[in-house]
Amino acid sequence: MLLAAVGAALLVRVMKALQLGTAGLVDQATSRKLVHIISGLAFVLTWPLYSAAPSAALLAAAVPAANAARLIATGCGWMSDAQLISSVSRSGSSSELLRGPLAYVLVLLAATTLTWRQHPAGLVAVAMMCGGDGLADIGGRRWGGSCALPWNAGKSWAGSAAMLLGGLAASLGALSYFMHFGYLPQLQALGTAELLQRLAAISLACTAVESLPSRWLDDNITVSVTAATLSTLLLPGRWADSAAYLPPVWHAVGYVASLASKLADTVSSEIGKEPFAGAALLTTSAAVAANLLESYLGAALQGRYAWMTNDVVNVIQTCAAAASAVAGRQLILAAA
Repeated sequence: MLLAAVGAALLVRVMKALQLGTAGLVDQATSRKLVHIISGLAFVLTWPLYSAAPSAALLAAAVPAANAARLIATGCGWMSDAQLISSVSRSGSSSELLRGPLAYVLVLLAATTLTWRQHPAGLVAVAMMCGGDGLADIGGRRWGGSCALPWNAGKSWAGSAAMLLGGLAASLGALSYFMHFGYLPQLQALGTAELLQRLAAISLACTAVESLPSRWLDDNITVSVTAATLSTLLLPGRWADSAAYLPPVWHAVGYVASLASKLADTVSSEIGKEPFAGAALLTTSAAVAANLLESYLGAALQGRYAWMTNDVVNVIQTCAAAASAVAGRQLILAAA
């Protein structure tokens, strides 16, 4: 976990140095996309370094979870981080962190907890998001000026070609890397030619989805969901059993935190909050954090998107409380 976290931080700093250097080696847009391409792929490539312990996936998931918390805090104005904003946002606005960058780390979080080293869907989704979508932007800006797509003037044939080839290469490379370490044995039975054909079909579909005009959903989400869905249908493997990551006491910790979160939500909504200090229980802290997340989602997003109903917000809140409590307990044990 430490290696992945330090590597991601160093990557952002290196790209920033290249951007601001006197030589002007990398402009801001290219720097941002290089971080987009490399950081996610580098993160999943650290997975084989983790132990075989059931809790290893949760430990790895702490990296994108921490980054998600940082993006939310900065995007909402709760903390100031000018370097983060300039490194990952197009417009320089802190609110932009709550769109594409947040979706990016949430995809990494989902891939880690749902697929881990057991199903190729997570790796393919990350590879398409990083290697495919990232190269599409670079290729489109450099060579796509005169070859816009007929159905989307904001995208180009050059960008789509970069998306197709980059996503295919990144997916094949990531899966081959994991198979080299003995993971994903079901894929080895397919053979290289068959695997390449199926990945090409997935990459083609993701390229088509990425080329569509969309004002509501970020490419990080649409491309990743498409890749994961098709990988589930076309590639053999088994989804990670999240319950297997947790010893019995962790089930209780997560349950108590989720229950406390809903109770806190009810109290804050119907009665109101009274300021107090001294909360020490991990489950209480997780409940409060999830309650703040629920308040933000309800205030900032629920009225903007039809699918963001109160039920969806409540599900996100409950899951966030359980996940943060379990991850917090693991961090406490690791630091002890």
